[in-house]
Amino acid sequence: MSLGDWRDVSIILLSLEGILIGLIYGAIFYFLWKGFRIAHGWLQRIGLPQGRRYAALVRWYTFRYSRKVVKPFVTAEAVASQTTGFFRAFFNPSQKSIRSQQ
Repeated sequence: MSLGDWRDVSIILLSLEGILIGLIYGAIFYFLWKGFRIAHGWLQRIGLPQGRRYAALVRWYTFRYSRKVVKPFVTAEAVASQTTGFFRAFFNPSQKSIRSQQ
């Protein structure tokens, strides 16, 4: 056999290998696509509505109990701020001197 014949045989062999590899990857991607469609259908029917419901419950409980936990701190901060404002307004010597000059 001459060199040209071997070239033709190798071209045919490489094209058959390419077709075979393409068919293998095609079958893999076909079943992946099919599985993704099944998973997407399950999510639309069962998974996402339950997830939304649990997310709403978590959001509601978080809001409810965070307000209960934070309320004493907010109250203490407000009282401290009011007290500080009271003392600044009535006992600040720099403001008295400005008022007396006017």
